[in-house]
Amino acid sequence: LSVCNLKDGDARATYKNVKYDLRQYKRLRMFTHAEAAGIQSELKDNDVSVFIRLGSDFDQNYYEYEVPMSVTPWYTNNDDEIWPEENNFDIKLSDLQNLKINRSSTTSVLSVVDTILDNNVHISVKGNPKLANVTTIMIGVRNPDKDTNPFGTSDDGRAKCATIWVNELRLSEFDEKSGS
Repeated sequence: LSVCNLKDGDARATYKNVKYDLRQYKRLRMFTHAEAAGIQSELKDNDVSVFIRLGSDFDQNYYEYEVPMSVTPWYTNNDDEIWPEENNFDIKLSDLQNLKINRSSTTSVLSVVDTILDNNVHISVKGNPKLANVTTIMIGVRNPDKDTNPFGTSDDGRAKCATIWVNELRLSEFDEKSGS
């Protein structure tokens, strides 16, 4: 995903229509990489984030998982700097389900409820998404809004240019319990 002049608080994404039942898995994983698109010094760690939305649509019924990006320095050939561990997506599907359960007991299904997890990722739920019937997957890049940045980092409020690479979206930890 390459973006330039991505305004403060704006996002761009790509999507795929699918038909997945994720209930038999415990985790969804993906590698991500961020680099400056243009002058290297213009993009700093946490200036942009990458998100994935899973649901039956993109704006009314979805789970969202968002990770702030550490920027890879130019001209490096160190694998740990190119694909830094803190950029990796490691989604415990139970975290998404628990957020939905907690939301349902306190607020309207129509509102967006979100939280920050210990590993500095932002998850949210809107509507009534079901892991048993995921029909859309969206992956995007966001320039977090200066006034509402969920990661609590300093934000200059300026437009950003970045190139984001995503690799190996995969399910893991298949639940091998026998059925009845």
